[in-house]
Parts: sequence; structure tokens; C-alpha cells
Amino acid sequence: MNIILIAIKNLKKNFSFYTLYLISASLVITIFFAFTSFSMNDVMLEKISSDGRVEMMCRTVSVFLMAFVVFYMTYSNGFFLRRRTRELGIYALLGYRKSAIMRLLALENFFICTASLIIGVLAGGFLHKGVVASITALLNLSLSDEKMILFNPGAIVQTAIFVLAVISAMFLSNGKVIRQTSLLNLIRLEKHAEKNMKTRIVPSILGLLMILSGYFLALNILQGKDSLWITAGFTPIGMLTLLLVTFGTIFFINSFLPCFMSLTRRSKRFYTEVRIITIPNFIYRIRSNARTIIMLTLFSAATLTITGVMALTLYYPIAAVSRIAPSEIEFRVENAEQIPAVKHILAESPSLESNQTLVTNYSLLDNMDSSGVTLTLTDIIKVTSDASVLPIEYQIGSAKGDANNEKLTRVPGFECISASSYEQLMTAQGRSDSLEGLLSLTETQCILVKYEPNADGSDETGCVYPLLTDKGPLNLKVKSTTLANPISFANSIGTLIISDEAYNRLVKMTYPRTTVLSLNGPGLKNNESIYTAMEKITDNSPYLQGNSHRIQELLTLNSSTFLLIGFLVVLFFIATGSILYFNNVSAITDSREDLDILKKMGYNSKKIKIIIRNQVFTFFSIPFIIGLTDSLFALLVYKRGLMQNLLGETLIQYLPVAVSVGVTAAIYLIYYMITKRTCYKIIFSSSVHHAPQSPN
Repeated sequence: MNIILIAIKNLKKNFSFYTLYLISASLVITIFFAFTSFSMNDVMLEKISSDGRVEMMCRTVSVFLMAFVVFYMTYSNGFFLRRRTRELGIYALLGYRKSAIMRLLALENFFICTASLIIGVLAGGFLHKGVVASITALLNLSLSDEKMILFNPGAIVQTAIFVLAVISAMFLSNGKVIRQTSLLNLIRLEKHAEKNMKTRIVPSILGLLMILSGYFLALNILQGKDSLWITAGFTPIGMLTLLLVTFGTIFFINSFLPCFMSLTRRSKRFYTEVRIITIPNFIYRIRSNARTIIMLTLFSAATLTITGVMALTLYYPIAAVSRIAPSEIEFRVENAEQIPAVKHILAESPSLESNQTLVTNYSLLDNMDSSGVTLTLTDIIKVTSDASVLPIEYQIGSAKGDANNEKLTRVPGFECISASSYEQLMTAQGRSDSLEGLLSLTETQCILVKYEPNADGSDETGCVYPLLTDKGPLNLKVKSTTLANPISFANSIGTLIISDEAYNRLVKMTYPRTTVLSLNGPGLKNNESIYTAMEKITDNSPYLQGNSHRIQELLTLNSSTFLLIGFLVVLFFIATGSILYFNNVSAITDSREDLDILKKMGYNSKKIKIIIRNQVFTFFSIPFIIGLTDSLFALLVYKRGLMQNLLGETLIQYLPVAVSVGVTAAIYLIYYMITKRTCYKIIFSSSVHHAPQSPN
């Protein structure tokens, strides 16, 4: 029979077997085509990249993307080749030459990859359009629908060439296996697994000690300035931790788990109808598939870590804007004409109501309706101190990581505001709930606004700081510390909230003063036209800050980066889940005769399902649980060592990590349910296995 007809008939008869392969390959090509279309969308790239950063990211990510697609497609092809070797051996017995068998495999791969390419291009075009539309809406870009091409011809050509290259690589890989395998081995190769690895006690103990040591080093970062990460250096300890966790994970899976499970055989609890089957099966699968399980575990750890880092890096800076720029608009008043100019802009703005309230240090906040704008003038008095121990905020030179004011110098000192000013600002910003218990100050008490919590967990509460005044030192005792700063870090660091009485004493003396105008109100939120007008008034001053504007800047800067990395993360999920599916289906297929024997021995369907479920669950749980544990310690190091702690130790900041873990767990659960259902179907289905088509 013609080779083409045989290939078509084989695909038809084994369609259910190839379904997930077709779906997963289509998803991989969908992601690749959407990414390629995005990287070729010059109109979009011009909108979101002014310095070429996004283009460079596209080139970098494309290398990893192509490498990963080649790896996944080659791995899947190798898996299906092993599942087909008995059939291919029969073809050889029937007189087919190895060259004909290679052509048969090449045709089958060509048909599957061509179908995947068609599906991937169609789905990828809509995915690309959806991504562009989402970014356009998120960043408020002006982009007409006419410029949002559904199918980019250049992307189609590049994707087709890449798929053709992958098919060629698979042809060469298949040819190498077929040519180097004898006829007898070709028939028996299907039953061959990876080389069994002997279990030794020393690697088992070594693996446990290495992985625990890596986790201990990761936890050591919580010791603050006394941790090894500070005393010995972040880079060497980081590399040591990475090596310990990586090799510890390898030895833990390869040696410790089989050793531990072997010990359970000595327990009486081992001798049950189910455990006497599942535990030896578990040990065999770990030993015979160690490399695959290790690879999947490291894949899972990398995927979970990247996902968690993305979530933290996107969420945390946006959440921290409430401290970096707490007011909708804020700037230092440099001359008297600026305040009337601000009022004029607000009065002429069509997006705002005409009612505005000017609040000074000595006036009460008026009641306003929801569309009003509050203008708050705050005088900040700069005072020095000669205390032997001063907080770090006293001498911070600039607001770290805050764009325009990185290069601004700052004279060391405390920046004092009155308790009434603090209350007015916090109320105008809608944060009056943070005032509870803070403002009952005596004349000798103060509240210190922290830049971030001290690394060692200490607190300045109870410390006494003598402020140097013309009439002798004014001793102020810190009643408490807070992270609820009312003024942006560009305009005030080392803020002391003092009583109105103490503030009035300082007002009468000659100290450097700064007047800050803060604008708040619902009408200013996401109002870029007002912010642009303020830039003209302040001559693009680095002291001009805005909450909504800052959030929009962060979204603009980071959205494309996270989108590009997101393509890789999605591919990780598809590949990991598909590999788990293929391996479990393969193992259950190989165990079909053994399970049939168990049925004849009296095992009912319920017990058989428990055995299958335990076998599948084990293969899914090891990569997920160990990978999750590795990633959580990696995220701990990333959070404590590489990110500022502006928000303190609030649980809400870990919400994105919890969400990313939950999404990953849901994806694993979906793959697990699909795999379990397929395995049940293989064992309990009454359909017979189709033999290969013989030639005419």
C-alpha cells in the first residue's frame, strides 16, 4: 500500500491517541505565532517603546521561545516514536525498509504539524489581536482598528519556516533512532524505559542534607543585617543556595524517595490490597523515569518562580505607589503665582466640578461632595538633631527608585509637620482609617514616618531625639512609628509628626521651610490632562508627583516585559502538563496486562481505579510539590533581598504569589483530571487495539 495512505489510515485509527499531541502542538504554535506577530507589529512597538527596550526583549525572548518549542516538539516526537516501535518493527518484518519507515514517520509528523500550524495561525491571530486590544485599553493608547492586522504575512511565513525546520529536526532524530536500532530491538524498544538507577544510601542522605541546607540558607535572609546574605555577600550565597537546592532536588528524587518508600515495606501497613501494588510501582517509576521526573520538577520550580516573580514585580510597585506618591498631584510651591495658576486650571477643566477647597495648616477640612478637589498646603520645617543614634531616614540622600528624583541631594535632618496637617492630608487622601490612635500627642511626643521597616525588626519607639532650636534642644520622644506617609518621598523623608504646640514653637524660629501643595479628589484620578498642565506650571519639576500618573508609568514600562515573559510561562505550562500526560498514559498502557491480572485475582473496579489514581497522582504531585517548595524559597529570597520593603510585613503583599500558585495548581489539576480520565478509559474500555495496516 502507498506510504501516504498508510500514514493517513494510521492517524485516523489512532486519532484519540494523537488528540492531545495535536492540541498541545497547536497551542505551542498559537503562542509562537502570537508572539511573532506582536514582535512584528511596528505600530504597537512604537507606542510602547521609545528606547528600543521592548524590541531587545522580543529578540531575547524569541531565542528562548524557539529553543523551548524545538525541545517540546522533539520530546513529544520521541515519546510517540517509542510508543510506535512495536508497530514499526512489524512493518520491518513485513518487508519495509528503514528508509520507507522513516518516510512514513516523516509524513505523519508533517500531517500533524501542518494541522497544528493551521490551527495555531488561526488561533494565534485572534490571540495577538486580543493582546494588542488589551494593552491598548490598559495603557489608554490611541490605535485604530485598521492598524490591528489579524494575520501578519511576515509572521505567517516565519512561523511556517520554523515549523518546517522543526519537522526536519524530528526527521533527523527519528532517522538516527531507526538506523541505529536492530530489528529485534525495534520490536522490543516500546517496553524499554530509562536506565534503572541503583538506589544508594549515601546519595539519599546527601540529597536530603543538600536540599535542607539550601532551604536553611534561604531562610537565613530573614536574619537581616546579621544574615550570611549580608556578611558573606548576596551573590556567593545566592549561587551556593541555587546549587544546593538544584542538586539536592536531583538527589532527593533520584535516591531519597525510593529509599524512603523501600523502608515502608517493613511496616505492617504496607500489606494492604492497594499499597502492596502502588508502593513497588512507585519505586519502579521513580527509578526508571528519574530523569523525566527531575526535569519536570525543575521545570515546575522555574515556572512557579517566574510566575511568582512576575506577579510580585507587577503588583508590588503599584501597591507601593500609595507611599511613593500618596496624593493624586503634589509639588513644591516655588513661587506665589503657582497656586492661582493651579486654581485656574482646575476651574477651566471640563472634567472637574467648580467646587474646590483650599486647606492650609491652620484650617479645618470642609465637607465636599464626591466630585470636589481638595488643595492642601503643608509647610515642612527642616530641623537637625545631635542624637548619638539617629534613624536611617535622617540621612537618606534621595528617594530610592523614584524615577526623576534619583539624583536629587538631600540635607540630613528631620522634616517636621503638625499633627493637624497630617490629619488633613490623610483625610483628603481617603486614608483617615490610618489615623486611629496616632494623633493624641503631647508637646514632647512625636511620630516617626519610616521609609521602610528596619531590616533587623527593631523599632525607634521610645527613642528620644533632641531637636536643635534657637532656645536649646527640644527633646521629642517617639511615641510610635508608621508607614503611612502623607507626602511623597520626593518631597519629604524622615518626616516627624509633632503636636501643634511644638510645631507652633518651631514656626517662630528661623528654619529652612518647604511648602508642598497636595491635590486630591475623585476628579483627578487618571486625569492626565490636569497632570500635564501641572508639568507646565512647575516646569517639569522632579518634585512633581502623582499617584495615578505614577501607576500609569509603571504599567507602560512593565506591561510589555511581562507580556513577553508570559508567553514563555504559558509554554512551560503546556509542555509540563503534556509531558506528564504522555508519561502517565504510556505507563498505564504498559501496565494494562498487569491490571488485567489483578482483575482476575479479584480486584474490583473501585480498587483498580484507586491504584490508577495513586499512580497518576504520584507522578503529578512530585514535580508540583517539590517544585512549589523550591519556588517559595526562591521567592522569599527575591522578595527580601532584591525588593524594597516599603509596605512592611503585610499579608496583602503576598496575594499575587498566592494567586499565581493557585492558578498553577488549577492548571495541574485540570491536566491531572484529564490524564486520570484517559487512563480509566484505557483500562476499562472494551475497544480493541488496532494493528498496523499491512501492505497490499
